[in-house]
Amino acid sequence: MRQNKQEQNPPVVREYTIGDTKYIVKASVKEGATEDAATKIRRLIRNDIGKQDAQKNGA
Repeated sequence: MRQNKQEQNPPVVREYTIGDTKYIVKASVKEGATEDAATKIRRLIRNDIGKQDAQKNGA
């Protein structure tokens, strides 16, 4: 039986703490990905901050 790349290479897991929030990131390589890991983490953090701001403002 043939294994794909993700089965052969386990994901890398890292923890980042920014302020009072801990982010646990599981990284794996995907064929055809359009953004690198740093760009994706930046986007996720910005989205999370936007959600928090919306909740504070009652939206």
